[in-house]
Amino acid sequence: MDTEHDIKPQLRHSLLDLRGSLADTARQGWDSQICEHVEHYLKPFPFATLGIYFSVRNEPELLDLYIRLSQSGIILSLPVVQASQAPLLFARWAPGEPLVSDRFGIPTPSVRHFVSLPDALLIPCLGFTRERFRLGYGGGFYDRTLEQLPRPHTIGVSYSCLETSFPTQEHDVALDCLITENGIL
Repeated sequence: MDTEHDIKPQLRHSLLDLRGSLADTARQGWDSQICEHVEHYLKPFPFATLGIYFSVRNEPELLDLYIRLSQSGIILSLPVVQASQAPLLFARWAPGEPLVSDRFGIPTPSVRHFVSLPDALLIPCLGFTRERFRLGYGGGFYDRTLEQLPRPHTIGVSYSCLETSFPTQEHDVALDCLITENGIL
């Protein structure tokens, strides 16, 4: 492969296949470990608001963590796509509140009370590098969101087996941290 545009689509396909091949029992155990690491990581930070994600396509499932964070008083919100070339918006959500699927099949709050950009974001990563660069699905929604100021604190979430390498572009910005079942990077 000679160019980044050739590498990333093939890499996305390979990583999706790899993540899809992981045994459910392994993922469930790893999800529990990731929840513990995220909770530990968040403790020293005074984040009042946290943007989260709802698991799709075998991403780490963190619902147990969301319940604990909500009970502790952190205001949670889920990303909402309003336009294809725009940054994400965030709508307040608490565990147990109804969800509907958007045009991409991603669960979003059925009643949308939009909030300001959260203090911090939990961002699912299809793949990641040791330098904490994230590979997503290619839509650029998180890239456009993170261009906004003030930039929220970014916490990538992935399975350790999805660590890879890929060329970065000028607009790519490393995440503040990345958390896998093995710990905090």
